[in-house]
Amino acid sequence: MGRFKGGATHFHSIGQNIMIASQSYKYQNGRFGVSSPSTGNYTRNIASSNPLYTAKDFYDKIAKGGIEKKVNENQRITRMSDGTSVAYRVKSVSDGTPVVEISIRRSKNSSGVKGQKIHFIKE
Repeated sequence: MGRFKGGATHFHSIGQNIMIASQSYKYQNGRFGVSSPSTGNYTRNIASSNPLYTAKDFYDKIAKGGIEKKVNENQRITRMSDGTSVAYRVKSVSDGTPVVEISIRRSKNSSGVKGQKIHFIKE
């Protein structure tokens, strides 16, 4: 297995993966999916017929070329070259849906991507 997630040959930033992820997932004003009706802009929803598959696919695209660390059976965190971290959880604590959280707190340049927690829900 290579050093970088997804077989990438070099360390990627979150900005390098926006185009890849936005080809499959709605992306507007720095955010993916749609805002959650109950919690506003930070928490987002992406609906699909297979939320677990969709969450993993999204995570693999947005975190490609990062350095991934397995936290436990339920969670992985990938650090990107710009300092952004992308966390994938099979089940969220709040509602049991798969979640991908993008944290830009340590990012030197998030290329317009905003911090967000995306729940993958059944359509």
